[in-house]
Amino acid sequence: MYRFGGLIDFNCGSRRSNAGACGAVKSNRATGISWTDLLDFMRPSSGVSVGFLINRRNPHAVIRNPRTTDSDILAGTSLFIEHCAACHGGRGQGSVAAPALAGVTLKHGVSDWAVYSTIRNGVPNTAMAPHMFEGKELWQIVSFIRSINVTAISGKPKIKKSININVPYQELETLSHPAEDWLTYSGSYRSNRNSSLKEINKNNVHQLSLKWTHQFSQKYGRVETSPIVRKGIMYMTVPPNRLIALDALSGKRIWEFKHKAPKKATGGYAGVVNRGVAIMDDKIFLASSDAKLIALSANTGRKLWESVIEEDISLYGVTSAPLAYKDFIVTGISTKRGGRGVIVAYDINTGAEKWRFHAIPGPGKKGNETWSGDSWKSGGASTWLTGSYDVEHDILYWGVGNPKPDYIKSARMGDNLYSNSVVALRGSTGEILWHFQFSPGDNHDWDAAQIPVLVDHVLEGDSSGQERKLLLWANRNGFYYVLDRLTGEFIQATPFVHQTWAERIDDNGRPVLKTENLKSRDGVLVFPSNKGGTNWWSPSYDPNLGLMFVPTLETGMVFFPGMETNSPPIPAGPIYTAVRALNAFTGELVWEYRNEIRTKDNTTGGLLSTQGGIVFGSDMSEFFALDSQTGELLWSMNAGEKIEGTPVTFSRNGKQYVVVAAGGDMMTFGLPDHRIKSDGDLANQTE
Repeated sequence: MYRFGGLIDFNCGSRRSNAGACGAVKSNRATGISWTDLLDFMRPSSGVSVGFLINRRNPHAVIRNPRTTDSDILAGTSLFIEHCAACHGGRGQGSVAAPALAGVTLKHGVSDWAVYSTIRNGVPNTAMAPHMFEGKELWQIVSFIRSINVTAISGKPKIKKSININVPYQELETLSHPAEDWLTYSGSYRSNRNSSLKEINKNNVHQLSLKWTHQFSQKYGRVETSPIVRKGIMYMTVPPNRLIALDALSGKRIWEFKHKAPKKATGGYAGVVNRGVAIMDDKIFLASSDAKLIALSANTGRKLWESVIEEDISLYGVTSAPLAYKDFIVTGISTKRGGRGVIVAYDINTGAEKWRFHAIPGPGKKGNETWSGDSWKSGGASTWLTGSYDVEHDILYWGVGNPKPDYIKSARMGDNLYSNSVVALRGSTGEILWHFQFSPGDNHDWDAAQIPVLVDHVLEGDSSGQERKLLLWANRNGFYYVLDRLTGEFIQATPFVHQTWAERIDDNGRPVLKTENLKSRDGVLVFPSNKGGTNWWSPSYDPNLGLMFVPTLETGMVFFPGMETNSPPIPAGPIYTAVRALNAFTGELVWEYRNEIRTKDNTTGGLLSTQGGIVFGSDMSEFFALDSQTGELLWSMNAGEKIEGTPVTFSRNGKQYVVVAAGGDMMTFGLPDHRIKSDGDLANQTE
């Protein structure tokens, strides 16, 4: 039973759907829905369905106007003229007192819920005061605004019957920072995730509003996708094995491809996650949960070829986006119960295998001696996140995961190469040039599945004054590393979260362990936890500021060094996530933006920075923008569902947009506009 201002009682448990909706509001996971609004919606006479809020905690996606008949529009017209026309004009044409509502992009959002809540709640610090109409009347006004805004909100999109997409390698190799398009998983081969776009900037980002939402109509897993965008066409994945091409200005589906994998391939992590695709020439590339690499026509979705990465789909699957360069398409792999990680390159035109690198060296290969006995055969070392590529030197950089079994070191004594390492491979042959191991013989699950960021910079104190080719890496073990990317030379490492496991990193880059000689069966509190100081979430590097922005996690674990079990360590204490801006070349903290402390759930997402002076990030269901110089919060909105992917930005027809996946929705935001683009439809779209 809940009470509003001591006046009204109602029972949230009267119906299962209503109870779930109450839970969504109570836990603040349903965006902006007040108890008063929820009470109105739960009345049978309201016509509003709130049951979908149980699973889809995004009211923009599920709250629909129940008052849309001609008589409702007529009633809404009368109400608008009586209460709103004095400022907005009789037909919503606008005046000096208030903006136009007819034929424009609505500043505070275009969904039914956005219009409803703007009228109900008003706009702070403006003349737009809250309007406490009855629910029926408010929805009728929404219908009237829809009717005069039909071009912007509910007109039919002008989707091209055919598209002609081509991304030549010559364009990708010269791209240092993403601009109008977003063409690789991390924006460019250098993986800086720093866009040169600046139409959305620190002075106007507070005006961002939702432009469209594409809802995933079928069952989906953890949506961690980071889309590719080319000339107004967006390619996104929905786990486990769906690839959808959308009109990026409307969210309307152009084509869809579904890969059918055996049921045993959809179990485990590889069956519920897919982070994206690669694009080159007129092809789009998808890696699947049953360890296949698939090439499709970027224009039609027609399958062109399919190659098998690994045969045993009970052990192997893929969760990451491939990487395309020259005439190669490269992918890593996830291992489910052991297995042996690989990085494999294929011919982009035929699917023929060009080279294969084993992340665990076999007998007779250098590094095999770092595995005791036959432990190398099932040592894991997954290669499950997308790497980076140095065009000038033809070097591919790829992170390698932890050894298995995760926490039983005695089963695989030694450093266990190349687990927990970055490997530098010749891009054209797969030959290993060098490696750097962050956590030798790891038994904390601190795999090196992070994004390698490539930077050219003159290091402070270098008397030669020459620009160094650097690799920057915020590692899961809690240390931030700077390496020479041509030689693998260790330059420096600095903790970027609270860590208690290492006394220091020595001059060769090897950790000196605090717990190395512990034999006690008593638990030891260790920071960071097995989730790491950061995880797979993408960082971003701003070259103008010399800052690396890192999504971080602060929490510990109770670790039992004397009790070897493959059960995860016990989480310890409250946790919080933060965005930390580090001096990119020393690792020193410049600023941080902390999110709320909680007792469980480490859900956060990757980062995107722009030359508009903004860092976009997320925590749980909150999507926000920070000032990249100071960390000041500039804008935020609750997406209603967990954000587990990484945002991207693109520009079309001179307008910049920001895209992020939230639960079962792909959401696109932009600034208000006074004129509607001819090829845009800003309605909410459903598959």
